[in-house]
Amino acid sequence: MKRRLPVCSKDELGPRVVRTAWIGTDRFGLPREALVLVDEGGEVRAYVNQCKHLPIPIDSGSREFFDAEGTHLLCGTHGARFRLDDGMCVRGPCRGQPLDPLEVAVEDGEVVLLLDDE
Repeated sequence: MKRRLPVCSKDELGPRVVRTAWIGTDRFGLPREALVLVDEGGEVRAYVNQCKHLPIPIDSGSREFFDAEGTHLLCGTHGARFRLDDGMCVRGPCRGQPLDPLEVAVEDGEVVLLLDDE
């Protein structure tokens, strides 16, 4: 059974907007956070806020998630750039590795994460 975690209204998402949600802890007890956004096509996407190069949040706590053009998620520590539509790293030390996706749905205009019970 999936755990449902409401995040925000879909109307709150738009270009260069990321909503975050605490999603629990990893197997080491470290906090995990979701990044929820819309891609260029208007599709809602969600990823774990963790760079693939080192296990640190891509924003390093700054809450700055986009490159200067607003077209990619940016790892502020390593400069890695991740596509919005699939989380794939296209530039930086983790090139070719995607952010971990999370299942997300829009229900009656509300964005909901569908998380596996752990």
